[in-house]
Amino acid sequence: MPKPKLTWDDHDRAALLVTDNGVSRAYLLRLLDATGLFQQIFCAAGMDETRRLLGEEEIDAIFFDWYAPCSSGDTLQHLTDLMAETETWRDIPLLVLTTEVERELTLTAYLAGASDCLGYGIPPADLRARLFPHLSRKLRIDALREENDQLAKLAISDGLTGLYNRNYFDVALQFEISRCQRYSHPLSLLVVTIDRFAWLNDTFGFRNGDRVLTLVGDSIRDVVRETDIPCRFNHQDFVVILPETATPQAYSLAERLRSELEERQPNHPLSRFRISLSMGISGLCGVGSTNPSDLIEEAYCAVETGRRFGAGRTEIFSHNLEVVGENGQSLDLDHPVGNA
Repeated sequence: MPKPKLTWDDHDRAALLVTDNGVSRAYLLRLLDATGLFQQIFCAAGMDETRRLLGEEEIDAIFFDWYAPCSSGDTLQHLTDLMAETETWRDIPLLVLTTEVERELTLTAYLAGASDCLGYGIPPADLRARLFPHLSRKLRIDALREENDQLAKLAISDGLTGLYNRNYFDVALQFEISRCQRYSHPLSLLVVTIDRFAWLNDTFGFRNGDRVLTLVGDSIRDVVRETDIPCRFNHQDFVVILPETATPQAYSLAERLRSELEERQPNHPLSRFRISLSMGISGLCGVGSTNPSDLIEEAYCAVETGRRFGAGRTEIFSHNLEVVGENGQSLDLDHPVGNA
C-alpha cells in the first residue's frame, strides 16, 4: 500500500518530544525519525524547556511520554494548559506515547486535550499513517491563519503604497489622542502633501502619478520609527501619527523625509520633474482639543500657511496664529523667511 503523501513536501517539519527518561527518549527519537516525517526533533525534559522551544521553533507535532518519571495526568494537563496560552500552540497536534494503550489512560489523555494516544511498539509506517491526518489538519489551519492574516492586513492597508489606509488612521488617531490625554505625553501629527500633484497627473498620466505616490510612500516608510503610524490619507496626501513626539522632533522627521525623497529622485522615472513636499505639523501635549478633526485641520492649516511662502516647506501649527519654521523660529506672515 502506498504511503499517504503530505502536500507540503517543501516544508521542513519539526517535532517536540517531552520526556525526562533517557532510555525512552533514545528509543522514541529513533521511532519518530523512522517515520521520515520530521527534519528536526527537539527534546524537552519539563515545562520550562517546552515553553522555550515552542517560543523559539516552529513545532508541527508534540509527543508526550506518559511514563517518564515526572509524567502524570497532572503534567499532561500542565502541558495542554501551556499550549492553550497561544493560538498557534493550541493548534499543534499533541500525541501521548505509552508502553501500553489502555482504555482509562486513553480517556484521561483525550480529556486533557491530547489528539491521540499511541503505544511505544507502533511500527513506524503505522505511526506515519496515524500522524498524517493530524499534520494535514495543522497544515490547513496554518494556511487558513496566514490567509486570514493577509486579509486582515489588506483591510487596513492602502493597496498602492502598502501604508495604513484611512480607516485605520481614523481609529489609530483617536486611540493615540486618548493615550496622550491619559498620560500627558506629547503627540504630533504630520501631514504630507505632494506639490502640484494634479498638474503632474494631467501632464504625465495617472500611471506616473501612482509611481510618485509609491515613491513618497516608500520614503515615508524608510524614515518613520517602529512606533509611528504612516497612512495614506487621501488621493495625494499622507499622514503620520507620531506618538511620544513633540512638534520640534516631528519637524526633524519631516526634514529627514525630504532628504530621503531627494536621494531617491534621481533613480525615478520622473527624475526630470522635481517632486517637492509641503508638510504641516500639529501637536498635543496632554492639553487642548481631543477632537481628531481639530488636529487634522491644524496640520492642514500649517500646510496652507507654508504654501503662502512657496512650495516645499514644513511648518508647525501654532494656536496664536504664528507659524514656527526652521529651528523653532517664529515666522511673521507679513514678512516671510526663505523656504525650508
